[in-house]
Amino acid sequence: MKLKNLFQILSVFCLLALLNGYALNNEDLVTINEISVNPEKLNTLVVFKTSAPPAISKTYFLKDAPSTIVLEFDNAETAEDFQINLGESVLVEDIKVEKIEDNDIHVLIEMKEQVPYRIYADQEQTTVELNRIQRTLNGYIIDSATEEELSMWPKKQLLFKEVGIFEQKGIVNVTAKLDEKAITQIFALENPLRLVVDFFHTYYPDPTFRYPLGKMDIQRVRTGQFETAPPYTIARLVFDLDKPKFYALYPENENFIFQFYEDEVARVAPAMAPPTPRPAPPVPPTPTEEVVPPAPVVPAEVPVEPTRVPEIPVTPVRPTVLEAPEVRYTGEIISMKFKDADLRDVILYLGHFAGLNVVFDPEVRGTVTCDLQDVPWDQALDIILRLNKMGKTIEGNVLRIAPIAVLTREDEEQRRLEESKELAGPVQVKVFDLSYAKAGDVEGLLRTKISQRGEIIVDERTNTLIISDVVNRIDTLEKLIAVFDTPTPQVSIEARIVEATSTFVRNLGIQWGFRGYVDPLHGNQTSLTFPSDIEVDGALIPQGITTKGIGGPLGGYAINLPAPAFNTAVGISFGSILDTFRLDMAISALETSGQGQIISSPTVTTQNNKQAEILQGRQIPVQTVANFTTTTRFVNAALELRATPQITAEGTIIMDIEIRNNAADFANLVNGIPPITMQSATTTVMVIDGGTTVIGGIYRTEDSFTRERVPLLHKIPILGGLFKNFARTRQNRELIIFITPRIIK
Repeated sequence: MKLKNLFQILSVFCLLALLNGYALNNEDLVTINEISVNPEKLNTLVVFKTSAPPAISKTYFLKDAPSTIVLEFDNAETAEDFQINLGESVLVEDIKVEKIEDNDIHVLIEMKEQVPYRIYADQEQTTVELNRIQRTLNGYIIDSATEEELSMWPKKQLLFKEVGIFEQKGIVNVTAKLDEKAITQIFALENPLRLVVDFFHTYYPDPTFRYPLGKMDIQRVRTGQFETAPPYTIARLVFDLDKPKFYALYPENENFIFQFYEDEVARVAPAMAPPTPRPAPPVPPTPTEEVVPPAPVVPAEVPVEPTRVPEIPVTPVRPTVLEAPEVRYTGEIISMKFKDADLRDVILYLGHFAGLNVVFDPEVRGTVTCDLQDVPWDQALDIILRLNKMGKTIEGNVLRIAPIAVLTREDEEQRRLEESKELAGPVQVKVFDLSYAKAGDVEGLLRTKISQRGEIIVDERTNTLIISDVVNRIDTLEKLIAVFDTPTPQVSIEARIVEATSTFVRNLGIQWGFRGYVDPLHGNQTSLTFPSDIEVDGALIPQGITTKGIGGPLGGYAINLPAPAFNTAVGISFGSILDTFRLDMAISALETSGQGQIISSPTVTTQNNKQAEILQGRQIPVQTVANFTTTTRFVNAALELRATPQITAEGTIIMDIEIRNNAADFANLVNGIPPITMQSATTTVMVIDGGTTVIGGIYRTEDSFTRERVPLLHKIPILGGLFKNFARTRQNRELIIFITPRIIK
């Protein structure tokens, strides 16, 4: 009996534990009691009555059925008496509920066509507003809920101030800013497809504008005054769409914030309660015009609510300089557009975007009109401040805005305060023994760095600096001296001057003469009375002309054209048996060639940025007589090298080089003084360490051809060569200068 009672007690406990566990597991479940469709004049409402605000993680158009909207409910269930009431809707055809594992539910709203829609919720009711696309409007239509609100509206006009557009990754925020909260009505129109938001009893003071967006399937955003006559004044905000989309609306008192999302982005919405969005910057829309609708396109998954963008951490820094030669911006990219917006409102927005606290000086005022696309937020802030002659300082996470004159004055006062504190400190005396730099040179470099109380004394004998100054300045001067007093690297510069010459000479000449007799003495007289004897003599040069070449057996030649210079000669003499006719001939020739090369290789070593000079050769004395006074000066006929190296940070060497290779020409004396043959080069080059460069090259060729000939006779074919000679001289001279610098380690 006791065992039976014990078993019953254990069974009761187990049942209670199971029931308690089931209750705990189902404690967070949201129950969907009813889904009903309520058609309105402009829109269709799908109302979910639930036990608590549900968590809808995603919403999107179904890819396989583009006119079907999917709502994914997390941790939800349907009631036992769950009902779906479609009503008399002309848009919604059916609603299906699919149970997924882990207490998730998918609700499918099947429609006749795709339409824009949004979702909003209160404590026990979630509504999907389907913006039915209006194709014909017989006058202006107002739905019943809006009529009820208008009936209770006090007789006053609101002001539509501005529109702000703020883009972030995957989201576009559009904010309509009014001076008070207004009654709105949202619906969709075709030709073109557009989402329309009307603000009742609201006046838009600016001309009609449009802002071309071209993102998130939104072609443009337009604003303007739609109706000015009674009974309602209506300002209108229009989104020109490429296709129907999901969007979110978050009213915040006088601000109405619309959010659109990329189709490819699917984010989890933790709850249906409207979040607190970041305010968008005021952006002026651009002029609008009537447009036409595109055909509906199937959208992909889109989020119900966006994930908030994390605020940008800012590293605390000291007050920044108002102007700098180069500013690098690293802030998050932002796009914004303003028209006559208040300067403080814009800066507050940027400060909120960057996660900074903002403080304004009383003199800060102005307006902003700009259109900035994809710029860092800190660059946008600098541009806006510069346009309004304002400056900024960032201390920690506090951004302070003030006129530039105020910040400049404060910086000057701060500098003076620091200087006065510095000058009020004790004076310290320190002695610096310099090893490499000259004390006089370093003293000139340090002169501008000492304070009013400072003094520098130079001891040239020991190369020492004695400095007395306040402590802070002594530390700075000591660091500078450590930089200046360092060993200077040295450079070895080697120059090779190569002078090459080649000569070629070819001479060829001819000499010939003749003599003949016809007379009784030689027994070959003529048979005539006159002339009975004849003598022909072509062997002797007339008296008074120097015979050239070689002498012949007859004592000379009638054709005397020997080579101008020769080292070879051949003579031939012909005569008759009775010696009545003789012919002498001589050929002279010369051919010489030669090559020469002179290499000069001066080398000099010097310190960085110091000129070095090397000289080798002779000096030629030149005397000048003026006013019965003889003056002697000396001219260099020598090889000279002057070089100034500069070592760069990359290890290359820049050199200023001057090379002269002058020589005395003793073969052509003028009044006993030889002329100077000059070869020189002056240049600036950059060479790598140990590299060689050619800094000068002179190539000279002399080619001469000389002929001596007998007029007319030299033109006789074949035999013309007996009446002429020739001389050919060719000389080549080449000068090349090589420079090789090396850094001495």
